Amino acid sequence: MLQPPLILVSSVLLGIAVGLGLRIVMAGLGGRLQPEDRLTSFERARRQRMREASGFYARFETLLRELADRHQRKQTAQLLRLTRDLPAAESLPWLPEEYLAAQQIKSGLAALIVGAFALFLFENIIAAVVFGLLAAIGYQQLMNVQVSSRASSRLRQFKERLPFAIDLMALMMEAGAGFGDALKTVVRENQSHPLGRQFGEVLRETEFGRTRREALLALQQRMPDPDLAEFVFAVIKGEELGTPLSLILRGQADQMRLKRSQWAEKEAAEAQVMIVFPGMLIMIACLLIVVSPYILASLYGQ
Repeated sequence: MLQPPLILVSSVLLGIAVGLGLRIVMAGLGGRLQPEDRLTSFERARRQRMREASGFYARFETLLRELADRHQRKQTAQLLRLTRDLPAAESLPWLPEEYLAAQQIKSGLAALIVGAFALFLFENIIAAVVFGLLAAIGYQQLMNVQVSSRASSRLRQFKERLPFAIDLMALMMEAGAGFGDALKTVVRENQSHPLGRQFGEVLRETEFGRTRREALLALQQRMPDPDLAEFVFAVIKGEELGTPLSLILRGQADQMRLKRSQWAEKEAAEAQVMIVFPGMLIMIACLLIVVSPYILASLYGQ
């Protein structure tokens, strides 16, 4: 049974947790009533989409914005890493500073829960504090690793599917379709794929007032891939110079297929070099198996 000092401390911690929770909930509810007249139509649409898709964002919106403003002014190393990895890792349009603030709130809640559990389990305030801090630090580190891993995986999937998507767009535009219709078809055919989500974001941005150039440049920032950068540059320059986009897309598709074949040839050549040493080991093992009976016979005089 807990001693009276521990009961007092646990009661204080519980009161702080409840007060913090109420403050967060009230701040989130109050954030919906704040005027957004000064925001652009794209930013209003982004926030509305976040409220509909993320219950956490909808409840803690005001607190997230307060913490995000502080992170944006500081520009920490963690924020810079999220700026690089988050657009490729997340399907929702999180801002890096908002996502970092959300991580901090979740890690704080995890620390309170783990600390309270440790307090009742070990009846030791020091153990509760230590376990709470470890939970907060571990949660943040796990989220950072998860974001980086997910960004690398989705970027690889995007790169693998991009040549086929551009080929499909080229075929449709050669048949008379417009660039927007071709892009919608690619999104429809790849709804559950990172490529479909990213091109769908391009369509959304153009619907909310961004130009095609701005939407494509934003896509290039979200997915830092050399092939995509060449594709975006070719489309933008083609529109500026009046070159038919169907010819540009056909050239980009052919060029990407050529790069894939060259990459496959390079990997095959490297594999031949890498297989030499394991092949030698296998050959030596086979020779030892064949020769060892004769060696043993000569050693033992049989």
